[in-house]
This record gives sequence, C-alpha cells and structure tokens, in this order.
Amino acid sequence: MQETYRQQGFLVLAVNEDRDQREAQRFLTAYNPGFEVRFDSNGKMAERFELKGMPTGLLIDRNGKVRFTHIGFLPADRAAYEDQIRQLLSDK
Repeated sequence: MQETYRQQGFLVLAVNEDRDQREAQRFLTAYNPGFEVRFDSNGKMAERFELKGMPTGLLIDRNGKVRFTHIGFLPADRAAYEDQIRQLLSDK
C-alpha cells in the first residue's frame, strides 16, 4: 500500500517490540518489507497508543490524530483499509 500511495504522502512505519533485535533483523533481511521499521523493545509506543493486540495498525492523519485502528490484519479487509487511506489522503 505504501508504494501505491507514497506519492500522495502515505508512509508505513512499523514498530517492532522484539527484545532480541538480531532475530528481527534476520527476519527483515529475509523478507524485506519495503517500509521503515523502528525498534521499541520496552513497549513505550504500545503503551502510548494503548494497543489491545498485535499486530495493530493505526492510520494517522496529517495532523497526527489517530483516525482508524485495526487489530490484526485480514487480507480480505484490504479494500476497506485502502478506502480509509484514500479518505485520509484527500483531507487537507
């Protein structure tokens, strides 16, 4: 989705909470997700956003407000996710 909407300002940023970053780095090297991944082994981001499950996707608007939250990822919901992304990108 990042590639599709990058030119309009969409950015995917993943936060990995693994304590062993070497293991995560091996995974990322093998699968090359194509988006930025940051590490937060003490879970501060999950606390800040009061996450209820993993993975959680947050769609944040241009003003930094969380507008949509998705717990888990279901490929069947991709069209709905993209509708939400387009909605946020059309907001000025």
